[in-house]
Amino acid sequence: MKKKEFGFLPLLLALIVIISAILLGYAYLQSSVGGREQRAQQLEHDQMAEEAMTEYKNLVEFLSSSSVLRSRFEGEYSGAMIAQLRLLYQMEKYEEAIELADICIQEDIEDVAAAYFWSGNAYFQKGVQEEMMEDAFAWFHRSQDLYRKSLEQDNEQRWNIRFNYELVRTALEQAEQDQDEKPVKILRPRDQIQQADTKIAG
Repeated sequence: MKKKEFGFLPLLLALIVIISAILLGYAYLQSSVGGREQRAQQLEHDQMAEEAMTEYKNLVEFLSSSSVLRSRFEGEYSGAMIAQLRLLYQMEKYEEAIELADICIQEDIEDVAAAYFWSGNAYFQKGVQEEMMEDAFAWFHRSQDLYRKSLEQDNEQRWNIRFNYELVRTALEQAEQDQDEKPVKILRPRDQIQQADTKIAG
């Protein structure tokens, strides 16, 4: 009986060591992802847009390196993608923002509503910059459609999404009645949106 008990102890110790290693590895991953995210957010807060973009990109690449990582930290991945959209928009890189938003939508990221939102903002600005009235209205209508999709996907009922949708919809209706693009081009849609909480659960 004692031999059986002693034979079981090494297995138990080995199991404890394995579990401990897994827990330590997981804690390290949480710390690593959290640290990368905080560095990027601090750089963005300090208005160092290019540096923040690099940090967010690095975080996305890190989480994309493994399907397990991507699955476990989906919120952080989504947050980093949306942060890049926000920065691209602020830097007036609208084409790049649209391209990245399309990737977010294709991947169906966790906060896909925010991807539609920023894409809508970028298309709106393309309309503002367009000289030809007909082309400008095409971008404005595209913007309105994206805001509508953002509304449909938004589970948090974020008011900025509805504000932008209603603002553009109403202005387009008025502009088309008056055959004048000015009511649309002088609009100032909201360029901020509350993001889902991407902090790592402790």
